[in-house]
Amino acid sequence: MEAWAKIFGIVESNPNKRALLVAERLAAMQRELEHVQTQMRQANFSESLYTSALTNIEQALSSMLLSGNWSQVKQYLLRETFVALAFCTEIIPDEESDISQEALAEISNLVADLRASLLEADISPRLQELIEHHISLIERAIAEYPIVGAKALREAARAGLGELIEVREVLKEEKDAPSVGKLGTAWKRVNEAADIALKAEKLSQLGQKAWAFLENLL
Repeated sequence: MEAWAKIFGIVESNPNKRALLVAERLAAMQRELEHVQTQMRQANFSESLYTSALTNIEQALSSMLLSGNWSQVKQYLLRETFVALAFCTEIIPDEESDISQEALAEISNLVADLRASLLEADISPRLQELIEHHISLIERAIAEYPIVGAKALREAARAGLGELIEVREVLKEEKDAPSVGKLGTAWKRVNEAADIALKAEKLSQLGQKAWAFLENLL
């Protein structure tokens, strides 16, 4: 587990929380692996060319190995496995543009500013809990971006938007709180980054329209 924590850049002193974060990242990698397998099947290439490589990666990502030694994971990470994966990346179509490190850093800074604002925020416990949850959503999306791409940000934004619409009456009561404004700013930047990366001009900027809808509700 410690090796995975280092690979994922997880800095968490609580071992239980650290294990949970590692498990979340591995689960994200498993989902992306399934996505790769689906796309390769749609490409109509012979499965014998890549199935064993994907199986090896699946074995390496198994949570059952978290309590073992890194050698148990490494045995599946063979040179031919990575060659086959490289072969897959050449075949699978490019679905998105990269989000710059500057954009990701900007979002992280906005979230850090939001978190700091909660220390002196004069808001209800319910709203504070809501904002803390949304901070976790954004931080998790940023952490999973190197694994699954911009869809991590899009899925987080959809979850956050749905929740905010559900509690819009709470937001109306405390909409003038600085933390609420900072939360909106952070989510808008997340949506902007995801829209650009996912080439959302084809989707009529759905993320931004959804947030504009929420602003109208308030």
